Amino acid sequence: MYKFNASLMAITDGDVVEQLVHPDVFRKIRLSNVTVEGDRLRYQDEAARVTEATAAMTDDNGVVTREFTFPAGRMTIQRDGLELLVEVFYRCPNTRGRDGERKILRCALRDRQLDGTEATSPLCHFPNSHPATNRLPHPEFKAAELSIYCFDPERYLPEGEMRDFIVDFDDAVYKNFDPDKFFRLWTRAFEASNMAPWQPAPSLKGVAQHFVENAGRLLARHGYHRMDAVCGFYNVAEFFIDRMGFTFTYGEHQAAFAALQAALKQLESRAGRHLNPREAAWVVALQNIPAEFIPERLRLGVRWFNSPTDTSYVCRLHKELNPFPTDPRVASLTLPALFAPPCPAEPTPDTAGGSTVTAAQPASNPAPAK
Repeated sequence: MYKFNASLMAITDGDVVEQLVHPDVFRKIRLSNVTVEGDRLRYQDEAARVTEATAAMTDDNGVVTREFTFPAGRMTIQRDGLELLVEVFYRCPNTRGRDGERKILRCALRDRQLDGTEATSPLCHFPNSHPATNRLPHPEFKAAELSIYCFDPERYLPEGEMRDFIVDFDDAVYKNFDPDKFFRLWTRAFEASNMAPWQPAPSLKGVAQHFVENAGRLLARHGYHRMDAVCGFYNVAEFFIDRMGFTFTYGEHQAAFAALQAALKQLESRAGRHLNPREAAWVVALQNIPAEFIPERLRLGVRWFNSPTDTSYVCRLHKELNPFPTDPRVASLTLPALFAPPCPAEPTPDTAGGSTVTAAQPASNPAPAK
């Protein structure tokens, strides 16, 4: 059915609705006790009636989609052989069709076997070809990248200038930077928006953590050595590090993150109070405007190192799942003499007691005596 058939394709619709999707997501579309039995999804509606929904199935250009429709929303489960993508949509009251929809959840698991090459799969819309941050550590290493977005559909920002500024922040920073307009909106976003950069609505509490924890269990069960997360922005990295126990894959990103944290602590000292994660995210985002416009009191001297809308070079974090064995060829690699491992110790006679002790061999190129 698929050109590729990654191990995570064995994650079933039942796994999706019973483990990956938080029950609060279903509650937002007036469902509870959601399970899968065979080809059907079973749930309770607002009146506690047990109802079944059958998926409409399509196969389009290598993407198999199963769509379940409910009175107050819908859910799609898509697979292409390498990626599993789940989306849940809320239908606003008194609207018809998809024009009145708001996205509640977008979560995905993607096998990374093609990363570091020009090849990709139909559901993967971002490049993962840059070898510096996308090549896997070994040809047989199994890693899966997860992504998670969740929004409270009843708290979306209304259409208008403020929402455009927050959701399309790159446009205000890189393409159409206007200092007066920017700082007017940036100040409002910092003080009163209750949103982080690029966020159209507040998140649903607990949904992301639920997904990451259960994704790790499922991926470990299916033989993956590691799960990865690409952190488009500073506050996302904080979530994966502080809440989920992820670590930076590359040392240069860890160093840059530490520099940002140190600079934020200095700013907090000048401001006289701690910044919450949302406020810190707006200060970090500010560092991307032309440098001469950054007020001295807000200047960090270091920027976040990639854009959430440009994935050619990315910040990766990861969490180990199953141990990966050391390749036996590592022990026989040829190294410069300076870095070669020391020679094995050789036994020398112990004249006092007749037994032997070991003595380390001298370096192959000892320093000349002075």
